[in-house]
Amino acid sequence: MSTDTFLSIDFGTSNSLVGAYHQGKRYEALTLDEKASDPTMMRTLLYFPNPDLCYYGAEAIEQYIQQDMEGRLFRSFKSHLPNQNYLGTVLDNRILTLETLIGVFLLELKKRAEKSLDTEVTKAVIGRPARYSMDSVADGFALHRMQKAAAFAGFKEVQFVPEPLAAAFDYRRQLTSEKIVLIGDFGGGTSDFTLIKLRPSGFSKDDVLAIDGCPLAGDALDSVFMSHKLNEYFGAKSRYRLPMGSNVMTMPKGVTLRLNHPAHIVHLKEKDTYEFIREVKKCSLTAKDAEAVERLFVLIEDQQIFPFFENIERTKRALSNSNETDFEFDYPGLEISEHFTSPQFVEWAKDTRENIFASLDQCLKDGNVTADQVDLVCLTGGTAKVPFIQKEFEKRFGLERLQTQSHFHSVLSGLTEAAGFVAQGTQIL
Repeated sequence: MSTDTFLSIDFGTSNSLVGAYHQGKRYEALTLDEKASDPTMMRTLLYFPNPDLCYYGAEAIEQYIQQDMEGRLFRSFKSHLPNQNYLGTVLDNRILTLETLIGVFLLELKKRAEKSLDTEVTKAVIGRPARYSMDSVADGFALHRMQKAAAFAGFKEVQFVPEPLAAAFDYRRQLTSEKIVLIGDFGGGTSDFTLIKLRPSGFSKDDVLAIDGCPLAGDALDSVFMSHKLNEYFGAKSRYRLPMGSNVMTMPKGVTLRLNHPAHIVHLKEKDTYEFIREVKKCSLTAKDAEAVERLFVLIEDQQIFPFFENIERTKRALSNSNETDFEFDYPGLEISEHFTSPQFVEWAKDTRENIFASLDQCLKDGNVTADQVDLVCLTGGTAKVPFIQKEFEKRFGLERLQTQSHFHSVLSGLTEAAGFVAQGTQIL
């Protein structure tokens, strides 16, 4: 039996968890964040009040609020991995690459796990989406960045395991006979699928029939409320005319795309973009156009981005349980009230839904399996509970074959099992 110690790390867009395979034993979920409602789960957040100090998880939010929302709060930064144009950010005069940002976070996870285990660890099994990007070059680039981040954090040996495959290892423990199982893992940033033959014991890499996915999930569903309605309050449709110019223009797409997404909006504060938005305000066609751009400045300068998107997420969750809900935001200068309905949400999310299920279809096709041949469908993650996602699975596979679990530990549990395989020399992929 191997005595190697491997951490199992579920580094998520929204939340992160760590387990371990240590001295031949599984450690399911280590305590990471004493201030969190679930201490085994740390929100994937970094807060820098200044370039030399960083807070993590629940404490990041706590300190951010205590320090009047000064400094920089980073969320959903994992979603930048496949973007070759996004190099990182600048804090005062300190350059922070994306690899460093992620590496800083992974290092903190590592330190907290080592404290729990009372041993130094340099080996890890880390979850990865089925695809960081639909573009294979961008997907490879994202994985390369993760390898650099893991090295920054002090890991000398790392194996990356697709998250839906890890979820499959977790579900295997419920089985009493061999079945063809489809695993759907829905996180904040990606929707991932694994088609696999599972049996109560034993594993061969040939059991994995297909893996696919797409970089759209919870955050993409949050962003539809911005892109279809709420961004109007922040200048997305503001018109302006540049000095000496005759053309009336609206806010450029590059600005509105950042505005719509929780991971990207913080970068509107970068100098060139910020100065451009100031110019748009000065050249606004009407007072109403200028007021909308001014709201964007209040959102950014008064550090209201995080609470605003938290409110959007609450709205999304409310529409999973009822047919309509009210969105209310009452910060001075940002008083916004809107009514949203489930049919609106379904219509706005149509492209996201179609892309998610296109990757599911590709997974079945690559595995040479029809929907009828799948014995069991196991879904995990909060987005799996969104009604129109759930209904689509029911339509394709029938309610009797569907299992939905919203608990966040399925992937981690499977990664810990994978860590045991790796420690004992079993090849996973």
